[in-house]
Amino acid sequence: MALERNSFFEKAYLQYFPKVQHFAYSYLNDNEGANSVAQEVFMSVWEDKNKFSEENDILGYLIVLTRNRCLNILRRRITEEKFKSNRSKHLLDQINYHALSDNVVSNLLEKEVSTILTDTLNKMPEKVKATFLLSRSGNLKQHEIARLQGVALRTVESRLKKAVTILKKSLKDYLTIALLMSIINCLIKD
Repeated sequence: MALERNSFFEKAYLQYFPKVQHFAYSYLNDNEGANSVAQEVFMSVWEDKNKFSEENDILGYLIVLTRNRCLNILRRRITEEKFKSNRSKHLLDQINYHALSDNVVSNLLEKEVSTILTDTLNKMPEKVKATFLLSRSGNLKQHEIARLQGVALRTVESRLKKAVTILKKSLKDYLTIALLMSIINCLIKD
């Protein structure tokens, strides 16, 4: 009887192994994985070979076993991909957080803006620059600057407007970044 069972298994193996392997490949798209599934399926059949007789529909059983093993592999792949995706996203978030909260970045940006500001001030017309510096550095009001420089209030307003326009033009690429950095610094401090 054992010889008959071995013969039955050998016949089923030769007849159905390629079909089981192909079925597994159609879902896994992986030759090595499909081959592994087919081997596991036939190992399972070998362990339960006494359940089968030649009349039993072994192909249906093989398909169910193959389907279940493929489902397990696909579930594991999906879980691994979620983990990898979440892990890489988490890592990227950490890198971005440290980059944004790092004072080195802020200091570099501050130095660059300071250099541009100094260059821009040096290129301004002398009277515009003097009026602007009295307003910002000297903390003088417009009417005080007008009296100090001996010009009309409208002249001071015009010079300040021109200085701001020149600075906006020079710093246009940094205004958004500076605003974002200020917001981030406020959020980090809170």
